[in-house]
Amino acid sequence: MPFWLRLNMFFRSFFLQAGWNYVKYQNLGFALVMMPFLRRLYRHDPEVMPDVLHRYLEAFNTHPVMASFCFGAMAKKEEIIARTKALTEYKEQVAEWNGARRGLSITAASIGDRLFWGTLKPLTLLLAISIWILLGVNFFETEPLLPVSTWSAFAAGAAAFLVYNTIALFVRWQGLQIGYESDESSCFGLTRFDWNRTIYNAKKIGICFAVLLILLGVHRYFMDVRVDIEFIARAVLVLFFVIISFVTRRLRIPNVYLYLTAVIIFNIVCFF
Repeated sequence: MPFWLRLNMFFRSFFLQAGWNYVKYQNLGFALVMMPFLRRLYRHDPEVMPDVLHRYLEAFNTHPVMASFCFGAMAKKEEIIARTKALTEYKEQVAEWNGARRGLSITAASIGDRLFWGTLKPLTLLLAISIWILLGVNFFETEPLLPVSTWSAFAAGAAAFLVYNTIALFVRWQGLQIGYESDESSCFGLTRFDWNRTIYNAKKIGICFAVLLILLGVHRYFMDVRVDIEFIARAVLVLFFVIISFVTRRLRIPNVYLYLTAVIIFNIVCFF
């Protein structure tokens, strides 16, 4: 794929959801991103463009960042369709194109939702909070906070923004080329990366961040508080329910029952 064409599709990918609708979701944005490639591919046979665009205007929905793998893969499949001569082979390739579009969009959406929405965004939020604390913004004081400097407020938000978008832009850019150069055997490049391990490790880092912040908050809040048996009992009760929540999750017991039990017990304890 030429660099200028890849760059054009890359910039257009930011408008994938500009025409989002409840009927066919991201189909308008999908067609918009693929248009430069299709015009170049069928520049000597423009009369087929209406039929080609009809396929790209069918329902399409995936994660906006991971969609770049779909764009590259569909471009590669479209080149194969354009080279077919016999009608039977053409129909077979179109059927494969449709199957790849549906399967790849679902897979990319699953990975993207867990990686970007479920892991990276919370992790960058924890990063911002940590930077604020290091710069002297105290979240743990019960008294009104002192005015926060503009530099402190901006630095943490900018750091979180840059970390998240650097990773997102890298995946957008590389996904186009990887999806174009790969085939079905590697799910068009998606299986070249161990996404599950990446998500798992990122979540572990996030948990460590969260635990450290909680411990710091507990230390700051209770450093001048007299710890008695009542406080210890309530702390142990909270810790007990946290541990039980992991057990019920492993046993596939709906946590809603645990939450209801915890609410009832906490209310009874607070009443007495």
